[in-house]
Amino acid sequence: MRAIARDSLQSSYSLSPQQIKTILEEEFDDTSLKDLLEDTDTMVFVVDETVDGTETVYAFITVEVGTRATIRWLHVDPEARGKGIATGLLNRVRKEFVETPISACVLDEAVEGGGNFLKGFGLKESGHDQILLGGEEFDVTMFSEGQKTETPNEPAVPIPESVTVDGASRSVNRDESLPGREAPFFTVSRVDDEEDAYGYFCSQCGSTDVSADGQGRLECGDCGNSHLADEWGNAYL
Repeated sequence: MRAIARDSLQSSYSLSPQQIKTILEEEFDDTSLKDLLEDTDTMVFVVDETVDGTETVYAFITVEVGTRATIRWLHVDPEARGKGIATGLLNRVRKEFVETPISACVLDEAVEGGGNFLKGFGLKESGHDQILLGGEEFDVTMFSEGQKTETPNEPAVPIPESVTVDGASRSVNRDESLPGREAPFFTVSRVDDEEDAYGYFCSQCGSTDVSADGQGRLECGDCGNSHLADEWGNAYL
């Protein structure tokens, strides 16, 4: 389980080596794993195979049981992905907790974010929180069954037809937006001599100081509003 968690964190999360080490030491060292497997309030499901007497574990999911069945960790061996293993684990959890609402806690550093995979099982984003691991705080997104987002994702400021940036007037596409933590981001179009879209307009504060990375994440430099990619993709399927 520790090796699978390590490989999964390395391949599917935008975490530093030190952060990965912190999580492994806090959650997956020998003592923590022993406590996890003995905890009567936590259930662990694994996908394994035994060949010639040798057992190989390919994936695992941990579920904290209370008024809700909360998925805490879901890790699949990167070499075993694409075979529906995570889907099978989620179906197993749903079968086990037929009468208990299911929720999930997802690290925001998951490269592809946390959306469509859980939405396919009827879970919806229900809030944001932080967890403390090894003295370091990690942002998490919460998903819950049968609940909607706490607040509507709507603009907090009027959306202009155009904005002036770098001395050029650039149109704001009011029909093309990405959801943000606080409010949507709207695409700012290029001018004639530019090949790509210029950037984004933050409808939380009205700023165009929005940075983007190769993973599809956006962050407003003025108010901190952010967008995470909507899919877990191959990291969990």
